[in-house]
Amino acid sequence: MSEAIFRGFSGRLHRFKVHRPNAEFENAPGVYCFARPGPAGRGWTPLFISRTGNLEKRLAAHEQWPEAQLLGATHILIHESDERDAREYVESDLCQALKPVMNGPVLDAELTEAAAEAGVRLVWAA
Repeated sequence: MSEAIFRGFSGRLHRFKVHRPNAEFENAPGVYCFARPGPAGRGWTPLFISRTGNLEKRLAAHEQWPEAQLLGATHILIHESDERDAREYVESDLCQALKPVMNGPVLDAELTEAAAEAGVRLVWAA
């Protein structure tokens, strides 16, 4: 099994184990990433990053895996972390730095301010 290391927006390095999509995942919490091989076959390009409290259950039939495959995803990368706050931090840190195409735009203070000036009202839903 190989690993992938990504630098987050904070500058911290985050390690992921590389798995084939048909692997059996543990009933464990973690951050996962759908990825395709990087340019010239070197490294990995993250397409989607998220977190879960149960990797086995969440990845059994993930609704976004078919779309990721259409974008070239061949592997699922896993960063195991028991702490919920740590998983949220890793997901946010990497989404800000890597901007995975399937995660959409990351709203930051500058974007929010620009939207307010343009008269756009942002509504948040959880």
